[in-house]
Amino acid sequence: MRTLIVMTSFALSCAADLALAQHNHGAPAAGTRPADAAPAPGGRPGGGRPSGMREWTRQPLLLGRPVKDDRAAALITARGLTAGGITVYAADGPAEARKREFAIDAEGARIEAVAPKTGNYHWVLAREESPELVKVASTAWYFGNPGDGPTDMLATPKHELEIVPSPLPREHRSYREAEKWKFLVRYHGQALAGQALAMETEFGSRTQAVTDANGIATLVFPRDFKQPPKGDGESEDPRARGRFVLVTEKEDGGKRYLTAFNYSYTQDPERSRSLGWGAAFGILGMVAATPLLRRRQQAQGDKDHA
Repeated sequence: MRTLIVMTSFALSCAADLALAQHNHGAPAAGTRPADAAPAPGGRPGGGRPSGMREWTRQPLLLGRPVKDDRAAALITARGLTAGGITVYAADGPAEARKREFAIDAEGARIEAVAPKTGNYHWVLAREESPELVKVASTAWYFGNPGDGPTDMLATPKHELEIVPSPLPREHRSYREAEKWKFLVRYHGQALAGQALAMETEFGSRTQAVTDANGIATLVFPRDFKQPPKGDGESEDPRARGRFVLVTEKEDGGKRYLTAFNYSYTQDPERSRSLGWGAAFGILGMVAATPLLRRRQQAQGDKDHA
């Protein structure tokens, strides 16, 4: 009986620890923002992955990382397109400063919040144009200081073919596996119905949706999140994020428009939590079955000696 109580307590303790660990894993660290554009919901458009990692998409991307000791700045690099600069839109601050251009050098473009102590989401984009093709990469960057919400900023048209999150995740939130999120596709400021919108994730998933009459496409984030391999003594990173990109294309008047939006997403905390509780209840089931097995073994032994 004592053995049963000890094992039951151990199983329940394991289950509780697993649930707590998953709760902590699903919550972004305070003040972080993702990126591969969005680290926690928003911070780094790159997503905090090593620069030498394999390329997972051919679509244009904007990747970034915070600038050390300056929470009002970030370094953005463009991949998959040749852009002369980075354009940043802010939701707050003086009207003349809500759209700014930043030059790109060998390390990328150092962007800054609209004001040192004004943060929240900023919209970031890069553009490559030729007579035949307009290619745009876009993302969102979250600066940790207070600032106006991004609703009006997102509603403002910025180029021809656009992918607009409807909405962006709220502060201390993020896109997550198995969640449904809506994205608006518009052309010259007007909702674009019947337009295909494709999603790719860095873990290899591919999916597609078509916009409705209001230009809205609803996408479910795949449950494909993979943590990088852990070394000896290491545990899972509760701030780990995967990257995704959305892309849409349109031809008009002999010119092709290709637009991409990239950001980051996190693991569904319920997935591992469910597995943890399942394992714990499995242990409890085995513990509960132990007395029955013993009785059966004893009965079989008595029968053999009869």
